[in-house]
Amino acid sequence: MPLQITVIADPHTCLAFALGGIKTRPVRSTEEAAAALAAAEKDGTTGLVLITERLADSIREQVDRLVLERTTPLLLEIPDRNGPLPGRKSTRERMISLMGT
Repeated sequence: MPLQITVIADPHTCLAFALGGIKTRPVRSTEEAAAALAAAEKDGTTGLVLITERLADSIREQVDRLVLERTTPLLLEIPDRNGPLPGRKSTRERMISLMGT
C-alpha cells in the first residue's frame, strides 16, 4: 500500500486539499492539532504530513521531536489560508537554502 499525504489544518485550508482527494484532519485547537499529529505519526500509512505554520508553532515541541527523531512521516509546514507567517521564509526559499543553490 502506498503511503499517503495527511493535511492537518484549519477547516478552510483542509477543504482545498480535500477537494483534491487528499486526506485531511481539520482541527480547531492546539489540543486537536496535537492529537491529529500523534495519530498521523502512529498510523503507519502516512508518509507526508502537511501542517499549517500556525498550528505547528502551537505544538512546536511535538513537531520538532517528530522532525528530529523520526524518518516517517516527513513533516512540512505550509501557510494557511491567511498566508505565511510574517518574517518567515517561504517553502521555496527554505528548499533552495537546503539544497545550496
